[in-house]
Amino acid sequence: MCFLNKKVINLKNRRKKKQTLVMAAYVCVCIFGLSGCGRISDFHESLPDVEEIIDNIVEEETKEEAEETEAASSKEVSEKVPKAQEYPEIEENQVEEGTSSLSKEDQEKRREEIGLSEADIVGLQEIQFGNYYFEQLTSSERRLYVELYRILEIQAEEILVSTLDAELLPRVYQCVINDHPEFFYMNGYTYTQYTRQDEIQYITFSGRYIYDADEVARRQERIDAVVEEKAGTLVGIDDYETVKNVYEDLILSTDYSMDSPDNQNICSVFLDRKSVCNGYAKAAQYLLNYLGIPCIIVNGTALGAAHAWNIVEIDGAYYHMDVTWGDPSYYAEEAEEKNGAPSIDYSYLLVTTEEISRNHTISTEFRIPECSFDRDNYFVREGIYLYGYDEGRMEEIFDAAKSQGKNTVIIKACDRQAYNEIYDNLINEQKIFDYFGVYQSNGEYKIAYSGNEELYTISFWE
Repeated sequence: MCFLNKKVINLKNRRKKKQTLVMAAYVCVCIFGLSGCGRISDFHESLPDVEEIIDNIVEEETKEEAEETEAASSKEVSEKVPKAQEYPEIEENQVEEGTSSLSKEDQEKRREEIGLSEADIVGLQEIQFGNYYFEQLTSSERRLYVELYRILEIQAEEILVSTLDAELLPRVYQCVINDHPEFFYMNGYTYTQYTRQDEIQYITFSGRYIYDADEVARRQERIDAVVEEKAGTLVGIDDYETVKNVYEDLILSTDYSMDSPDNQNICSVFLDRKSVCNGYAKAAQYLLNYLGIPCIIVNGTALGAAHAWNIVEIDGAYYHMDVTWGDPSYYAEEAEEKNGAPSIDYSYLLVTTEEISRNHTISTEFRIPECSFDRDNYFVREGIYLYGYDEGRMEEIFDAAKSQGKNTVIIKACDRQAYNEIYDNLINEQKIFDYFGVYQSNGEYKIAYSGNEELYTISFWE
């Protein structure tokens, strides 16, 4: 945030949070969470030596594996396999070993009892067609996908799956939770490898459930009520307006906060109104899909930290949308930074792949739609997309804002040259005071502004 006075330019840099890289290794579960989403930062940090950390973890795991192998008998045993990320308020996980009391035949019977017979598999796959990540998978991965889906849907545990390749589980599980934001009641999974003479015989899978079935039902009922109420006010005259309404609603009703225990899922947004990037993105997907607008989760990083956002489809064209980075509470730390500042940053509403890639890195594990159109970009649709400094056009924009009773204006330049030209005229030459500004008791005019040099946007507020 910066302040501009007509007589004296006084720059006041916005303080921004630094990030701490936390690496943790758990020994029996896989947990997918984005509790440390990348935030806007001016600081370059000294990060720990990642290779040294990994070497230490590998050394410890090798030692443990050697001890376990020496103690193992020739009986059929199961081993909980680690794969984890940090997640808020998770109990420490313990290594578990034991023999199975059920044969593979008994396990097959359990599959049929929960709806995973061969006929059920076919039906479940038909239902999943149309889900973006499901359709990227191979036939064997799709089979595993619907198995995991069914297990998670009914909160089952220790169910036999069709693969002997444990390396497939993280990829397919990620696809399931990316396609299904309604799975708010879990924070990962566990799986068990059953081996005989060091050869894997079969694998069973369990969700790591936060709530029991009764609590899930209670929360789902509350979520349904909130979403139904929102839906009645968010539908616009076209898909663009509906998406804009959802973007605005989620930002205005939610604060960026690590304090919500459900900040990785939709409960944090719809019930607690406090969340992080994963919660924002899942809530946007859930709400837009409910309203009939295709919306998917995008996984990646922003400023070096794990991050999630969305891609939405409008009239056959795809656009990136980052609700988290559109919420000023994401980066404003102090009351003075929020006082009078715009409550919504539209810089990340319906942008191209080229634009989002300036400060976001998209994961390459899955194919992501190319977003190359700008016809439904917020600034294009609202008529505040500029090709340079034009006094007449500036007067129109600021007069329109004042006539609507607005004390904030945000504009976007088409490229770096246009941005520099507009910035130089409005800020350096102080021509902004020809259009906007608040008269101070000391005889000066004052205005606050914030520029985004990567997305070429500038916000002004009186």
